[in-house]
This record gives sequence, structure tokens and C-alpha cells, in this order.
Amino acid sequence: MREAILEENAMFLAIGEMLMSSTMDEDEEDTTPIPRPMHTSRHSGHVWVHEVLQSHERCCYNTFRMHPSMFLKLRDILVERELIRDSHYVTTSEQLAMFLYTMGYGVATGVMCEHFQHSSETISFYVNRVIKAIALLRFIYIVLPSGTDPVHPRIRHDDRFYPYFKGCIVVQLGDKK
Repeated sequence: MREAILEENAMFLAIGEMLMSSTMDEDEEDTTPIPRPMHTSRHSGHVWVHEVLQSHERCCYNTFRMHPSMFLKLRDILVERELIRDSHYVTTSEQLAMFLYTMGYGVATGVMCEHFQHSSETISFYVNRVIKAIALLRFIYIVLPSGTDPVHPRIRHDDRFYPYFKGCIVVQLGDKK
């Protein structure tokens, strides 16, 4: 039985080598690939983002993990503080959408390239730009509590949360205007 399996494997290897050598011979004849554009969909990332923002708010929430009004508010804050800006090919809405979609779903760069119709370099550049912009907002919107601040009532009076947060320092979110 074992000998039959070994003979069968040897036969498949021989056939595989023949096929590989014949395809290599064919490839040597024509070494110039025909260039084809990669991102050619009529549905650009900008159009898709606009459609999602104009559709039902639950659709926007499911896509970007954020309601449309909050998406637009966050975009406006980032633009007003000059942390992001429109470029020739990518709008600020699309930049933020790339970041939120990547963080919300953890999708691969290749999927993002196809979805937004941009190169992996462009996707990576703008996702990283928005990450840095969001990180800069921490100085404005995160206020460290004093040692005397009480635990938030929602946490304090809920048995699901309080045992885990007992004795922890709480971070208050708010605007330091």
C-alpha cells in the first residue's frame, strides 16, 4: 500500500515538473506583460462615502461605527484645527472614512484599495495621517480627573461594572474651552 502511494506521488511530481517546464517555455517567448490600470471602478471612494452619509443613519453607523452627524462633526473639528485637509485626490470625508472603516473592521489594505479605489500607499498615508490627528485631540478632549472626583453614578450603581472599576482612576471626557 505504501509503495503504491509513493509511486503515485512520484507520478504527480513528474507531471507537475513537465507542466512547469512547458509553461516556463511559453513565458520565455512573451515576457512583456500588458499594463492594465488597477483601480478602474466607476464608484470612487468619495462617491461611496457621500452615499453612506446621505443614506439611513443606521447604515452610516454600521459602516463607520458612527452616526452621520458625529462623522461630520469630527471631520469639521479635524479640519478647523488644521489637522487634516482636502488633497487633490482625497477629500477630508474620505480620509476620515478610510480611518474609521479600517479601525472598525480591521480590513486588509488590499480590500481598502479596492473599496476606495486608491493605491495602498495612498490608503496607508491617509489612515496614518488621521491616526496622528486623532491622537492630537487627546490634549483637548481628555481631562484627567483629580484624586477627589467621585466614580460616575452609572458605573458606581451597576453591579456589572463597579466591582471591576472599584479603586480605579476615572478619565472624564469633555471640552476644555
